[in-house]
Amino acid sequence: MIESGATIRHPYIYGEILSRSLCQSPLSELPGFGRCLSQGIVVGAFVAFWFAVIGMLLGRGMGYSFLLIYLLPIFLATGMGIGLLEGVFLWACSYVSGHRLHALARSTSGIVVLALLLVTINYFYLHHEVHSDPSLRAWLPFLAFYCSVGAVFGLVSGSKFSPVSELLRGSTPPRRLVLNGITGFLLRVLVIFATMELTLTFIWMALTERHGHDFVFVAIALGHCIAATVIVFTRMPFWLLLLLALLINFPVAALITDVLTNEILRSLVIAYLTLWTAFLLCRVSVPHAVISFVKKEIRYYLID
Repeated sequence: MIESGATIRHPYIYGEILSRSLCQSPLSELPGFGRCLSQGIVVGAFVAFWFAVIGMLLGRGMGYSFLLIYLLPIFLATGMGIGLLEGVFLWACSYVSGHRLHALARSTSGIVVLALLLVTINYFYLHHEVHSDPSLRAWLPFLAFYCSVGAVFGLVSGSKFSPVSELLRGSTPPRRLVLNGITGFLLRVLVIFATMELTLTFIWMALTERHGHDFVFVAIALGHCIAATVIVFTRMPFWLLLLLALLINFPVAALITDVLTNEILRSLVIAYLTLWTAFLLCRVSVPHAVISFVKKEIRYYLID
């Protein structure tokens, strides 16, 4: 034993603390229920979007393929519902095991859960007809695709990724939490959805060889939305955020003054720019010296 004044320290206490820190590692903690649900919803939405993209490409610009542009919200809602169920089942697997599952175990569980969901949906909701059994080679692409989707569900659900925090993320240091969260959520969801819709529109116009003025307009709008998505999700100082926001939104402001004549489109663009303005104003940081000077002047002229 080691004596230090009146305190007696046991040598093995340090080893005990080290062993506790290893056993209580954050990786072994049970993932949160809400986080698993949000992870499943986000993955489901993006998987549904890729379903729509694949359907558009396989349609090769056929007459009905443009309907996928208008049906995208239904695709997204369906994918989010399936993702919600995936998140619940994967959280239940972690809860039964009593700890956060390994990535390999999560991916395997995701494949199994997705297979069970698809079999259940096929049994209760799809019309069954008698067909000759296709060969294994015909089934391999579908099996590979669904296994990949299930593995992605499993890898993301139960991980440290927090979609809600990313959508609501504000400024650093935090201030105006409510306004930051609302404007950040609305703008980020809007640019993601607009990017998806414009991607489908661009693919459809490219496949149908509509290479006119509208095609150029859609291509420019898609590039703007991709750049906006990168900007609103990237952590950067406010001065850089402001500079990039002005850079990508200046052509949009010029668009509503010189090009757009449709009142509905003008209203949508104005609402979009207003949301960008609110997003930036909630994150601006007024120097403390300026605030002190203004308070001092107000007190001098109005109070004293």
